[in-house]
Amino acid sequence: MSVLIPLLLCGTLISLLYLWAKRAQNYWTRKGVPQIKPNIIFGNLGPLMRGRKSFKDTFYEFYQEANSKGYKYLGLYAGMTPDFMPVDLNLIKSIMTKDFNNFSSHGIFHHQTIKLSTHLFHMEGAEWKNRRAKLTPAFTSGKMKKMFETVAATADELTNFVADKAQANEPFNIKETLSRFTTDVIASVAFGLESKSLKDPEDLFRRIGKKALTFSMLNIFMKNFIPESILIALKFQMFSPEVINYFTDIVKNTINYREVNNVERNDFMQLMIQLKKLGTLNSANDDENVADEKQKYFVTDEEILNESFLFFLAGFETSSSTMTFTFFELAQNPQIQETLRIEILKVLEKHDGKITYDSLFEMEYLDKVVKETLRKYPVLPAIPRKCTKSYKIPDTDIIIEKGTRVHIPVIGFQWDPKYYPNPEEYNPENFCPEKIASRPDFTWIPFGEGPRQCTGMRFGLMQTKIGIVALLSKFNFTLHPSVKPPFEADERIRLFAFKKDIIVFATKIQEKII
Repeated sequence: MSVLIPLLLCGTLISLLYLWAKRAQNYWTRKGVPQIKPNIIFGNLGPLMRGRKSFKDTFYEFYQEANSKGYKYLGLYAGMTPDFMPVDLNLIKSIMTKDFNNFSSHGIFHHQTIKLSTHLFHMEGAEWKNRRAKLTPAFTSGKMKKMFETVAATADELTNFVADKAQANEPFNIKETLSRFTTDVIASVAFGLESKSLKDPEDLFRRIGKKALTFSMLNIFMKNFIPESILIALKFQMFSPEVINYFTDIVKNTINYREVNNVERNDFMQLMIQLKKLGTLNSANDDENVADEKQKYFVTDEEILNESFLFFLAGFETSSSTMTFTFFELAQNPQIQETLRIEILKVLEKHDGKITYDSLFEMEYLDKVVKETLRKYPVLPAIPRKCTKSYKIPDTDIIIEKGTRVHIPVIGFQWDPKYYPNPEEYNPENFCPEKIASRPDFTWIPFGEGPRQCTGMRFGLMQTKIGIVALLSKFNFTLHPSVKPPFEADERIRLFAFKKDIIVFATKIQEKII
């Protein structure tokens, strides 16, 4: 009898927990929103959070499920927590632009006590709005031109690296090579460092940078399933002490050195220092209400640290991945590769053989190629949002409650045959003016859209195009015979990347057999 009572109590508790979980995971059905049957413990995102399925595959399958049944939206669960995924383009447009104020947050955990977390991508509300107003002038065309030479100089080193491989007829990992290129670019542009990872893969900046982009499954699980108040109480940190201390010291020492020695460079760090000291990015207004303008554009050392770190995270991985996917496709589509090369060489000839900022804008086919790469391989397969004010879906009685996480399935509509016939085919002509005009808005948003569109988009595209032009103007690329399907997405990271290495051969153009 003494054993029976605890067993009954335990059984009753388990039954109550089960009923509670079932009710929690019936939230969307009660609201009239179709949902996919969730796992009783992990909901619908379990395989994703446990590293068993990639972000790309997860959200593409969700989109297919909803699209095949004609749903305009879909209810999901992260454990017991309800998430929402819109599929209807009009609703997505409302969320990202028209009714942006109801969804103005990315919904990503950040806090002042969490080092390197309070940057523009994570912030929300008035703090985000104020920070964006400060940083937007740093990414104008004029500022991009000033950073151009730094990127172009590093592209020369990239070309030399590939030339050595070509001369030795040695295959190489194109993603690793391009990652080292973007590492050296970002080290220089964002931190004022002379990284040499193209020559030395064990370069300190490269080594620490790779650690910053590597997250454990425990880390991902905690950020998605543990309440923020508990994470703060536990003094949770997203990055290791080595990463935090390294980037903190770099920024501190760079700011101090430049201020003490009056050193100036045409880079992102210099723009941040100008904002900190004088607000010179809006110097035209200095003769009227100077105090207000300086306060508007003033930034602290901590803000410089966080935004420089974001510049690294965004500029390093997204550009190297986009270039990798581009060369992967060009190597399999020699006619597209040759068409692009002919355009590149013709334009460069008009500019004395040099890559210039203006020359990139003359390369229309290059623009189509890059856009098609971002269409087929969006680096961020799903864009996160959070409902910041309860929202009534137009023409329905359905309310999205404040605090609900929202997932915009970029991979879904960019792979939808309704908008891109034969979406598995790599076709730059998807972005000829006629095709673009025939598609609805929001069917191509690799950088997001609306007020939270990526501020570094111009720099990312510039860096990507410079890398492609520098290499294609001198080399032909083919895949190594070992590179064969299937090409699965890596489930260990949140971004879209291949699990396997992409090994290529480069051949100098004049050595090609025509």
